[in-house]
Amino acid sequence: MIRMQCGFQSAARTIVLAGVVITVLTGAVAAGQVAPEFRTAEMPDSWLVVYNASLPDSVAWAMAYQQARDIPEENMLGVSASAAEHLDTQAEAEAQIIGPVRTYLTSNPDIEQHIMGILVGYGVPGSYASPPTGGPGGFSIPDALEDMWDDTEPPADQKGNNVHDNPQFISPGLTLPPEGRLTKATMDPGRYMVARIDAPTLTEAIDITSRAVAFELSRSSIVGQNVFYDYMDFPALPSGEWVWLRRAVEEPDLVGTPWQEFDSDTETISHAAFRFGTHALTGWNDNRLYGGDPGAKILAYNFNSYGATTVRSTTAQGGRYVPNALAAGYLAAIGATGEPQCCLGPIPETIIAGLREGWTIGESFHIASVYDDWMWTLFADPLLKVPSWFDDDPVAVGTGDGNGDGAVDGLDIAIMANVLAGSVTDPVMIAAYDLTQDGEVNDDDAFLMLAPALFDTMDADVLRGGGDLNGDHLTNGRDLEVFVDILMNGEDGVSVRARLRADMNRDGVVDLNDVELFVFEVTHSGVHGDKSSHQCVRERPVVLPSPNAIEP
Repeated sequence: MIRMQCGFQSAARTIVLAGVVITVLTGAVAAGQVAPEFRTAEMPDSWLVVYNASLPDSVAWAMAYQQARDIPEENMLGVSASAAEHLDTQAEAEAQIIGPVRTYLTSNPDIEQHIMGILVGYGVPGSYASPPTGGPGGFSIPDALEDMWDDTEPPADQKGNNVHDNPQFISPGLTLPPEGRLTKATMDPGRYMVARIDAPTLTEAIDITSRAVAFELSRSSIVGQNVFYDYMDFPALPSGEWVWLRRAVEEPDLVGTPWQEFDSDTETISHAAFRFGTHALTGWNDNRLYGGDPGAKILAYNFNSYGATTVRSTTAQGGRYVPNALAAGYLAAIGATGEPQCCLGPIPETIIAGLREGWTIGESFHIASVYDDWMWTLFADPLLKVPSWFDDDPVAVGTGDGNGDGAVDGLDIAIMANVLAGSVTDPVMIAAYDLTQDGEVNDDDAFLMLAPALFDTMDADVLRGGGDLNGDHLTNGRDLEVFVDILMNGEDGVSVRARLRADMNRDGVVDLNDVELFVFEVTHSGVHGDKSSHQCVRERPVVLPSPNAIEP
């Protein structure tokens, strides 16, 4: 499922399916096929994922991440690294991580051409050497991967202004880059977005992505939640304030953002979507991050020193900010792996503006970063996106119980028929039948609604397989075109029914391993497989009630 850094070759297999000869690329079919001017960082194959091949738990994390985010095989890079979080010397970082990543990308230009970002995974060292002011911590290894072509210089000499992509450096006062969203074509060659996932345990590391995916799929509303801010701290900051956070609060382009002032050093907050503060260094394992009524908790960013010198313990070194923010439920956190010195860090207004546009946290952090090869690091699944903004209408969650009688039954099926026919106009009732929560009621929702009648379940694992991709209650040649299309082009834009029913072996993906079972079903027309033994039982046809059979 995942591989080491060498020895992988893309391959093609020719198969005959119901008399049709098709050639299917193994691995990521689409990788590299998107033109650079259209490739963005929200595409999973735009990210190289680095894990520690010497650490079994890191390998396990990599497998989980690859499956959760559908990362192509060629984008998974195992390095042989220390299990320590901090490496003492630049030479160690170069030998164990930076050098192998650089070599892999330069040796595989066909892969590099679609890489925009690098994710440093669980169990990979996160910092190295000693910064100019001494420890604890050191220079950020993810930051070093942002620009790997000056790494023969001493670490302190590698630091550079991110003039390439940061809108504040392109033209002061801009919130977002003037040319719009970054693409592979508009990023400078040899430069990459970076992020890190790490945690005290394997379970917690996997949970960072699980929570991000759940948040995205839930289309959770953040209406009524706040962006908490505290830019005052004297004498820790020379001017007594975090100037860039104050600018964000005053930014005309962010009018309508629900800013809420608080004291980040002492207050526990509730209903927080974002938390920006300064400057306390330790003690973050108290109730400031953990207490209060929960909100979406999208991002926690404290402008302080040493906030991420360790993320593998919530209590070590006095209780650092980043590990506690993640443990407290925040989906992302920003912190420094050492003493970053004053007074520039990633710019809050650009992060907020990027997320508001629907861009990923990875690219929003990148364009907000002031330096490369330094210490400020994003700890998050870089593919995280915010599905709705503060001024968006709340999304109603579809339950299937449109008549509100507490049961989903035949009465609701009849009402759904009317919804599909367009004779129901009540938005609340319509939303109740949007079971997939994609903003419309269609065949996907009807499939899930009728699943109990067809299969005695709505469990997606049980609904997988069978081969009836077009919904005519038969598995035959009419399903062939859809099945081949999924094999060739992936699942984007494919109906829920087709995605589930094409997964013949019920392993969670549609690939060449499903072909033999699909052919079997087609040649045994009208049957679908039993989950445990693949013995055949007949599908029961179902008749959708007439749209006017029962009035809503």
